[in-house]
Amino acid sequence: MKKEERHQIKRDELATVLERAEVFVETNVRQVLVIAGAVLVLVVGGLGVRSWMAGREAEGSALLGEIIRTYRSPVATSLEALQDAPPGTTSFTTAAERDQKVLDQADALLATSGRTKAAPKARYYRGLALAALGKGDEAIAAFDDLLKRHPDDFVAPMVRLQLARLRETRGEAAEALPLYQALAAQTGAFPPEEGLMGTARCHEILGQKDEALKAYRRIVSEFPDSEYVSEARRKVDELS
Repeated sequence: MKKEERHQIKRDELATVLERAEVFVETNVRQVLVIAGAVLVLVVGGLGVRSWMAGREAEGSALLGEIIRTYRSPVATSLEALQDAPPGTTSFTTAAERDQKVLDQADALLATSGRTKAAPKARYYRGLALAALGKGDEAIAAFDDLLKRHPDDFVAPMVRLQLARLRETRGEAAEALPLYQALAAQTGAFPPEEGLMGTARCHEILGQKDEALKAYRRIVSEFPDSEYVSEARRKVDELS
């Protein structure tokens, strides 16, 4: 078969396909329009959802920024100190006033942007504010809830540390111990010697001298440049 004949056959086949498509559209125009409309709605709807989600994330990030700025705001106890504060800086007359503001802002973020990436951080600052306000039970509940919701979030190690410290200061060494141990065992940016130091203290409080010694010795041998090494050496000498 000649090359030109083969091309003609292909053109005829293509024409047949196009003709059939045209006939289908003509005889099923209503169905085609409905399908096309549905596809358009899905596409536009998908774009709308993505746009809405992006807007919600941006709103959550902005609110989180406000929380962090409030948390870091200075406490000025005199008129002179208030006047000396840098321009544009929000100052508070008491730490309690500032902490309550952080709590209010965190609650507002969680009410409107509770499913955004900013939510775990807002819950973290909420727990810090509760602890600073002396609401230990509520702070522990807030941190526990955060870990259940976001066990692998960036703030999770800091949450475990705060929760462990709260438990320890309340005389709950047995509850604080596994939190410190988890911090000591993890890898990443969080310093494991922080967890080891807490682990050693809890073992010591619980009368587990040998376990406490092991933890203190690990700090001395594995983290010689740590800020805790002097205290760890002293404890090793004291408990040996």
